[in-house]
Amino acid sequence: MVLKLRQIEAFRSVMREGSMVRASSAMAITQPAISYLISGLEKEVGFELFSRRGGKLTPTPEALQLMAEVNRLYDGLDGIKAAAQQIANHERATVRVLLTQALASGRIMNAIGQFAVAHPGLKLDVDVDHRLTIMHRISSAQADLGILSLPPVMEGAIATKLFDSELLCVASAPGFLHGGVNVAPADLDGIPVVGIKPGGVIRPMVENWFATAGVSPKFVIEVGDAGAAIELVRAGLGVTIVTSISLPEHQRAGLITLPLDPIQNFEIGAIVPLMQHPNRAAQALVESLRVSLKN
Repeated sequence: MVLKLRQIEAFRSVMREGSMVRASSAMAITQPAISYLISGLEKEVGFELFSRRGGKLTPTPEALQLMAEVNRLYDGLDGIKAAAQQIANHERATVRVLLTQALASGRIMNAIGQFAVAHPGLKLDVDVDHRLTIMHRISSAQADLGILSLPPVMEGAIATKLFDSELLCVASAPGFLHGGVNVAPADLDGIPVVGIKPGGVIRPMVENWFATAGVSPKFVIEVGDAGAAIELVRAGLGVTIVTSISLPEHQRAGLITLPLDPIQNFEIGAIVPLMQHPNRAAQALVESLRVSLKN
């Protein structure tokens, strides 16, 4: 016995609609085509499905029994369809996300949260790590998505720019800055500077900014991240140079912030492993972040 799906669909439609005419309309095929499919199904199963008396179509007891099995089958298919929709909407996926400390708060985390709200059931595993560690774990496929300042070249990963972040000079007292609209290297000649330790992208940019102007910075203390540098400056220890993303608006109270002259920008982006079958949910999150953070 070989039952064809189209025959089952025709049988189900006739049972649901109560007539060949309405079933043909529902399936968008002709009434003779419906009759042909039903006849073929009756030949396959070996019993009559409908009796036709006085112009009325009545299902046989065997048809009612068969319909119960058909409904059970279609309930299972509906379950498969629902599962497929959840998978398509990333609701059964897991995304392992790594961020640097400077990016693990504010607008980036808010954008990640918005994506999670739009995809209920998605499991997000978010950790903070050092930039070089993130690059290694992404290139070796130990994580699905890294968010960091983009490296110029990176093997084993695909990078997507999310937005530009500029460097800002931060002070707590007006006397450390000249009160203009920006800060040139000469303005910081002899001013105590809280420096970010080498190893990331900020320190080389700051050193090059000073060196191009022939100024030697006066680093009085070095710290591992921008948050620590900002708090030392807030306590009155000179100035520091950090990225704008490290100092959101709600944390600038009591601080003076000015852009550098010339302006120093670098790219914040997302990296995903270079794989034959990439994580679809991670790719969707990258696109969502790109759109949310472009302004």
